[in-house]
Amino acid sequence: MNKEVSEFLENYRRLDAAAAVFLPRDSGGKSGSVISRLLRHPKIAPYREELDCCREVRNLLTHEVSVEGAPPIIPGAGMNPFLLKLIDLLENPVRVSQRMTPRARLYTVAPETRVLSAMREMEKRNLSRVPCLVQERVEGILSTETASRLLVEKFPLTEETTVGEISPYLSLDAVSTAVYRFVSPDTLLDEAESLFSHAYGRNTKIRALLVTENGATHAPLLGILSPYDVMEK
Repeated sequence: MNKEVSEFLENYRRLDAAAAVFLPRDSGGKSGSVISRLLRHPKIAPYREELDCCREVRNLLTHEVSVEGAPPIIPGAGMNPFLLKLIDLLENPVRVSQRMTPRARLYTVAPETRVLSAMREMEKRNLSRVPCLVQERVEGILSTETASRLLVEKFPLTEETTVGEISPYLSLDAVSTAVYRFVSPDTLLDEAESLFSHAYGRNTKIRALLVTENGATHAPLLGILSPYDVMEK
């Protein structure tokens, strides 16, 4: 058998096997062949035309007779690399740990941090929210929403006011429109994207995913994933 054809059919078989493992999480009950179902999956949307072309070529190679002993079609030079890319996409999906901002790069505050100083630093860094940590565990979020509430409620802020003194305003459920969730670093990026995209209320959005070991709420913070991190290519 022609080398390109042999490699193509083997890679197509590997893709079919990888898709069979990947799909049950979201579409195990849907009808059609594995590749047909994969073609309908939103994750594959950017690759749909190329994959459909590969499927047509594969059908020709496996269901049509040869022409004087030669295959009816030879896969194009880009088809095998394309199939290998899809196999890697399904077998090694991107995880939260690969996209999050790690703890070492985060600006954080502590109970003893001066509030106004922290807010000036946030403005300087163009940050809308930062975690308040106690022994590396998330105890709250200092955000632009926090500043608005303090202003509305006429809290007597001075240069000496500490984050600890405004702790009731920092709790993760202090602002009804701002939601935070804890996730594991091994969480699939697709799952994180689903968390961000599914609304929890008409005016409610998940502002960030707080990454800890096993997604435990009282474990040390490992990193933060924002909606913008999910949108990266």
